[in-house]
Amino acid sequence: MAFWKWWTSFVLIGVLTGVAQFNFNIIEFIKLNDPTYITIAVIIISLVTTIIIGYRAYLLQFKNELPYSEQLEPLWFSADAVMSIGMVGTLVGFLMVLTGTFTDVDTSSTEAMKQVIGQLAAGMGVALLTSLAGLISSIILKFQLVMLENEANGRP
Repeated sequence: MAFWKWWTSFVLIGVLTGVAQFNFNIIEFIKLNDPTYITIAVIIISLVTTIIIGYRAYLLQFKNELPYSEQLEPLWFSADAVMSIGMVGTLVGFLMVLTGTFTDVDTSSTEAMKQVIGQLAAGMGVALLTSLAGLISSIILKFQLVMLENEANGRP
C-alpha cells in the first residue's frame, strides 16, 4: 500500500495546486514577488524529493525492497532543508527591506514615499513567500516520509 498512499497524496497535492493556480495564478504571483527565485528552488527541491519518495514507495510495495534508514536520511534532510532555505529567504527579504529602503529618503516627497513603500512591499513579499513555500514543502515531505517509514516498519 506504500505506493498507493504516496500516489494518492501526490495526486491530491497536484489537484490542490491546480485549483490554487486556477483561482490565484500562483505561478505569476511567485514570478512577480520573488526576484531571488528562492521559492522556485524550494519547489524544485521538494518536487525532486517527492519523486524519490515515490520511487522508494514503489520499490517497497512492488519489489518488496525495504528502504534502509540510511537511504531515507537524505530525504529527511531535504525535508528540513526546504524549511531552512525558506528561512534564508526570509532573511534575504528582510535584508532587501533594510539595506536599500531607508537611505536618502525625502519624507516631504509623495513620490519618494511611494517608492519606499514599494521597496518595503517587495522585500516583505520575498520574506513571506519563501517562508510559506519552505514550511508547506517541509510539511508535505515529512508527511510522505512518515507514511513510507510506517509502511516499511509494518505499521498501517
